[in-house]
Amino acid sequence: MTQRQSSKLALLFTMEIFSGLSRGSFLVCIGWTTLIVTNDVGRVGQAFIVSMLTMFLLGPFIGTIVDRHSHKWLVILAHLSIAMMLGWLGFAWVATAMPAIWPLFLIIAATSALRLMHNSAHDGLIQAATSPSRVMTTVARFRAVHLIATAIGTVLSGLVIEHISPASGFLFSAACSLVLCLPMLFIHAPKTAPATKTKPTFFADMRASFAIFTENRALRLLALLAAVSLPVGQLSNAALSSLVRNDLGKGSDAFGFVEGAWPVGGMLAAALLSLGLAGMTKRNMEYIFATLAGLATLGLSLAPSIPTLALLHAAMGMFVWLCRIVIDGRILQLTTSENVGRTKVGVEMAFSLAALIMCLSPTLAPLPSAAPYFMFWGGLVTLVALLIWAFDRKNP
Repeated sequence: MTQRQSSKLALLFTMEIFSGLSRGSFLVCIGWTTLIVTNDVGRVGQAFIVSMLTMFLLGPFIGTIVDRHSHKWLVILAHLSIAMMLGWLGFAWVATAMPAIWPLFLIIAATSALRLMHNSAHDGLIQAATSPSRVMTTVARFRAVHLIATAIGTVLSGLVIEHISPASGFLFSAACSLVLCLPMLFIHAPKTAPATKTKPTFFADMRASFAIFTENRALRLLALLAAVSLPVGQLSNAALSSLVRNDLGKGSDAFGFVEGAWPVGGMLAAALLSLGLAGMTKRNMEYIFATLAGLATLGLSLAPSIPTLALLHAAMGMFVWLCRIVIDGRILQLTTSENVGRTKVGVEMAFSLAALIMCLSPTLAPLPSAAPYFMFWGGLVTLVALLIWAFDRKNP
């Protein structure tokens, strides 16, 4: 690794810390403020549905932008825009006597689109600063930093909101986005452009984003696996509280204990992959991790006690994040700088659509117990992951 690459990675890691702080604080602000303004817990779920719908609908447009422009300046543009919108929420929107909910939902949609732009451009910067043989380990270390920073951001913003005001939570998140831009200014990143002599039109590039997957079997399978396995975390967000309260008859203290087990599992996953153990990233490991994530999800439906539920939730978080990090690393190994944005966004679109379906399943098919949702989706993830694995082995 050259001195320039080392310096670039150090700046990107610094940026990742503030990205996690910004994202963690934003999630807390949105969840808490939506509940305060509407006094309706259902609106909180709708806020996250708006986010997933935005990523699905605007994905091709955003991916094309990422592949046609400088990754560095897109990250800066994304977070400057996020900071301005969150600043407006903190200074103007929360201060009104009866704030309307639609401006909040509009900003949630815009922020989701900008974070999708940031994530795709950011991974392009990682790819440019890392050799192919070290991509998987480097991605794992970035995800570990992001998870820890996100956890810290959620705690800090909760304290800020509790001891100062809801508006201060938005301002804290905005400040993190602004600070994130500073290390980006020192990163040398040439403008990304298609490799052809005659530059295609924007819409030609956008149409070509579908060809990236139709012409590359490995990427198709990764997108399908991501769509099936990774959204079980969103199912947990939608139905875990009901599982704790209605199925096991426990209170919010038990729910907090079980909910807190997920990030512990995710951090353990990132730490394991950060060690660079060859066996953790060898061929087909993503299928094994997805299968284990499905089994852990299925196990939640059978958990007889809170300690068992917490252990299974931690295992679920660990295997989902192991699968996610390996899929992210594979994508960066399989793509070039000219199409990394559209590829990453395509996988995120598949994830968002599946997550939307899983989150809406308790609404679309209401049941007296939450356990059947975990049993159904856990069983489906396990079955589909094994089928994709068998197909990949049969047709290498």
